[in-house]
Amino acid sequence: MPTPDTDAAPAAASADAAPSPEAEAPEAAPGSGDEEVDVLRGELRKLREALDAAQAEAAEAQDRALRARADLENLRRRSHADLERAHGAGLDAAIGPVLTVHDDLERAIAAGHQGEPGAILPGVEAVLAGLVRQLEGLGLTRTGAVGEPFDAERHEALTAVPTPDPELAGTIQSVFSVGFLQGDRLVRPARVVVYQEP
Repeated sequence: MPTPDTDAAPAAASADAAPSPEAEAPEAAPGSGDEEVDVLRGELRKLREALDAAQAEAAEAQDRALRARADLENLRRRSHADLERAHGAGLDAAIGPVLTVHDDLERAIAAGHQGEPGAILPGVEAVLAGLVRQLEGLGLTRTGAVGEPFDAERHEALTAVPTPDPELAGTIQSVFSVGFLQGDRLVRPARVVVYQEP
């Protein structure tokens, strides 16, 4: 029959061998939760920096695109204006000799009316009429006529003469050569003699 002492010894040994619940649970590393938060915060900061850089780059690209569009529009307007000026200058150069012929024919007709017109006057008048029609076909209209008010924007005063009537002051007394307009653009000013202002 076992004695109380011998029974107590194995029981104590078995109690030492059995692990306790506290011994089975692994101990958490101190500060491991804070390290994970710091890592996440660092990753978030990097993502924000990358987003800010991408937004700045997109804004810069949009600004470059807007400037390029504005430059293109300015270039288009300048090209159109240059083309219009070149067209006008080309027209001026082309019709310059024709306008000289116009002046000569007008003088010949005036001389014929003062003397013996003979057989040339009707032909010269016909040539002048045809030339005027051709000029009108190019969009040209005459400016400067006797009695017309003098306009410094369209007329060139060769000289001024005393006026016999105050109501005629500032009007055209005679025309040496008529002027021509193309729309609102002056191709050539009329060369005129003007009655003096009082």
